[in-house]
Amino acid sequence: MLHLAPGQSWIDLLIFIDAVAVMPALSVMNGRRLGADPAGSLVPRYWRTMIRGWLSAALVLAAWIGLHRNYAAIGLDIPVGEYGLYGLLLVAAAAIGLGVVHLNIGWVVTPKRYPELRAQMREIKILPRTTGEMLVFVGVALTAGLWEELMYRGFLIWFIAPYTGIIVAIVLSSLIFGLGHGYQGPRGIARTFVLGALFAIAYVCTQSLWWIMAAHALVDLWGGTLGWRVLRMPEARPAQA
Repeated sequence: MLHLAPGQSWIDLLIFIDAVAVMPALSVMNGRRLGADPAGSLVPRYWRTMIRGWLSAALVLAAWIGLHRNYAAIGLDIPVGEYGLYGLLLVAAAAIGLGVVHLNIGWVVTPKRYPELRAQMREIKILPRTTGEMLVFVGVALTAGLWEELMYRGFLIWFIAPYTGIIVAIVLSSLIFGLGHGYQGPRGIARTFVLGALFAIAYVCTQSLWWIMAAHALVDLWGGTLGWRVLRMPEARPAQA
């Protein structure tokens, strides 16, 4: 018989199974669909992604509300603690810096780097290519910042740590986060594992999830808008003799 840690219930086990098994399976299935129709509109996929995210976040929050739990246990400290405020200020400064870079995109997309960067962006098949996709992608980035941090950092570390200790919980939650992005292929899984580990360490050190959510959303927004601008740039034509 399975014995859950004190304070945990079968609802938490269902949420854990959703994160470990259901989400990675859906990710792989969606990746195959995307590969079968790479030129199709990404807007329907974006909406499906957001709906799944909202439902997952609602499930975690419902467990906390229904069982009258302390929100700080999953990083939702109210009011935000000192380290969380420092983190939010850091994210705000980073947002300003990235905004300046976008206004001066030539700093990043130089003629020499353009072919390589464009090839990299094309590998990430979920990046927006049209203005309509970009507008919906903003919602995807904000939603991902909220629900993925709530699930993969806040909930999973809380759920796993009583059985393994905090270090292993960081590694396992980051691995699950990486597998949840299986549609990006092996490289994408590796990238998201590393990013997830960095977010997890930052969360554990500060015990506040708010600024991690903001940082995650900012990373996604930066990647999406950069990819959108690069993919819309005209192909360089060879100079005529």
